[in-house]
Amino acid sequence: MKLGLMPGKPAAEMRQLGFDALQLFFKGKGPDDAGDMTDAEIDAALSPPQLDLAAMTVHLELVGAGGIVQQDVDRAVRLVGRTAALSGRFAHSDRPILIWHPSGYPQGEGVDDRAVFDTLCDALSAICAAAERQGVHLAVEISRACSVYSAESYLRLKDRVASPALRVCLDAANFTPDRTPLERAVRLLAPDVVIAHAKDVHFKDTGEVAGYGPVGSGKLDYAAYIRALKDYTPVPYLVLEYYKTTDQMLAARDIILQHL
Repeated sequence: MKLGLMPGKPAAEMRQLGFDALQLFFKGKGPDDAGDMTDAEIDAALSPPQLDLAAMTVHLELVGAGGIVQQDVDRAVRLVGRTAALSGRFAHSDRPILIWHPSGYPQGEGVDDRAVFDTLCDALSAICAAAERQGVHLAVEISRACSVYSAESYLRLKDRVASPALRVCLDAANFTPDRTPLERAVRLLAPDVVIAHAKDVHFKDTGEVAGYGPVGSGKLDYAAYIRALKDYTPVPYLVLEYYKTTDQMLAARDIILQHL
């Protein structure tokens, strides 16, 4: 399991600090691809020295209160192709990874939850068909406030879409322990996990999320999380996030290394 970071540090400094990979982002919402990183910009972010590309990432709705968001689906299909073209940069993954982070759950009077699920399945089926053809993992980042909000909701989705391209970006702080207990989540999802994230979460007295932060700042049991990753799923990269300073990043790194 190699450590990765989100953008922010020069590649050479990342290597010196013990990080081997960088997760990068396509721009968020919008009907077109203007503003996405070019291949040259991606290569510049990875070197020198050469870092691995852990994953490309996009935040898209795919489905809203009014049904499918076709421009998002079309864009996701194009980004599958963009990700496939970057294949030589994913050194320790068996194929390129595109992480889809769902946006918030559709809101509005009279939202039909069954229709939301059915429509999401249709959208992901179209995207996964492209991912299968082009040899890309489409990794869903499960998150409690979104349309895929627990390990069980992902498995229900996986059952309907029935595509080997549909996988998981496991960020335990996003949905455990309130939506699925931590170790159970890793066990349930292990066959589909292709990348993992490391951040922390703390809660209000009501059980609602109060906020997120770097590893060690909240309630996630990192000894149990790392042990479960090692025992159940051989992820190539664990990507740190939500740090705001170098000191926070290094403290998070050291907590993880202590359990690896």
